[in-house]
Order: sequence, then C-alpha cells, then structure tokens
Amino acid sequence: MADEGFNVLIVDDNEMNRDTLTRRLRQQGFASAMATNGREALEKVREQPYDLILLDIMMPEIDGFEVLQTIKADAELSNIPIIMISAMEEIESVMKCMEMGAEDYLTKPFDPVLLQAAIARCLKKSPSSISTPSPLPIPRQPLPTVSGTKTNLQVPTGAEIKNRVDGSVANNMVANTEALPIEEVVSRILGAGRISRKGYRHLSNSLYNSLFNRRLLTETELQGLQSLFQQIFANQIKIID
Repeated sequence: MADEGFNVLIVDDNEMNRDTLTRRLRQQGFASAMATNGREALEKVREQPYDLILLDIMMPEIDGFEVLQTIKADAELSNIPIIMISAMEEIESVMKCMEMGAEDYLTKPFDPVLLQAAIARCLKKSPSSISTPSPLPIPRQPLPTVSGTKTNLQVPTGAEIKNRVDGSVANNMVANTEALPIEEVVSRILGAGRISRKGYRHLSNSLYNSLFNRRLLTETELQGLQSLFQQIFANQIKIID
C-alpha cells in the first residue's frame, strides 16, 4: 500500500473523470480530495497542503493554464508537483504546460500503468517526500500489462516498476533504455496505418523524453505529429487495442 499520508488534489469539471481518478488513487492507497473548477482548486491549495495535483486543462471560469501559472508563481505553493490532464488532441497545450512548470501529463482515457508511474515520479518531488527520509513504497496493486491483443493482470516486479518510473519503456520496446526518436515512432505508425496501446506508449515516451530534457521539437517532428493526428481524426489511422 502507498502511504495514505500523501494527499492528492483532483481538479476536473467532469464528474466521471473525478470519480475514475479517485477510484484509481484509492486502489493504490492514496488519499484524495476533489475540486470541480480552477477557482475551487486555488482555494483548496491555500487552505491545506497537497503532495500532488492532477489538473485538467479545459475548465470553465479559471482553466488549467491559469491555475498552473498561479500555483507556480506562488513561492509557498510552487514546489507542489502538478500532472496535467489532457485529451490527445491537446498535445501542443500539454507541451506549453510542461514549459510552464508541470511535471507530467496524462491523456484521457487514463492508462492505469502510466497513471501509477507518473504519480510515483511526482511524489518523489512532493514536499512530504523531500522532508521524509524513507523512500516512497511501491504500490502493490495489480497492474494491467499489454501482451499481444490481450490484457493480463499481474503484479510487476520491483525492476519493472523502476523502469516505468524512470521513463524507460523496458519490455515494450527493444533493449534500449532511451525512448525512440519521435520521427521514427511517427513514421512507423503512419506506415502501419494503425496505432495500438504499444504504439501510443512509444509516442508518449518519446514526447516525454523531449519534454523532460526541455528539448524543443524540430519543424519536421511537429509536422509529423500534426500529420499523424490529422489522419487519426480522419479515421485514416485506425486505433486498435
């Protein structure tokens, strides 16, 4: 079980998304609170400390951009790690959020493995983790792993969790601890005419690798991503399990 002393604030105007994230966090042993909009989120973080914020981008009144900017500009709140929540088509907005100080991002619908890995990374940077000498325990909730076209439940080993947390793709890619180049991933997907969970994870890891290293995408990479998303939305690229 994870330490329930870690408090996570979920900020999303969609009730179904809030309930899904709350359930996932509870399964992993984390305590959570909810805010239905940006204004309520800012009120909550000023009332009590949180170790992590899961922040939706598109919200009424005050959107995720303004909430992120406000928190990172506040000296007392800026050290709270923030994971942005975004739909796939908002990838450019996500990149903007990373430049503004967000630690990570999640796409909808939420992948349990990526959710746990992102939370584990961010909680290491949380105020409670910094002041606590003991390391964050690894949640023992069974996680789904993709094998061919079937999804199996198994408890990952410590080494597997470490690979996920460190951002490597381990068994999902060739024996290489670095993410594949974005151009190569995009080219493979375009050539195959379809994108699977495995392909999406390749793309996600490649983008995260660039964002984590604060590397601006090249014109060729941006054009490739734009072409990929356009073909996905035009149903020219099939999405498979």
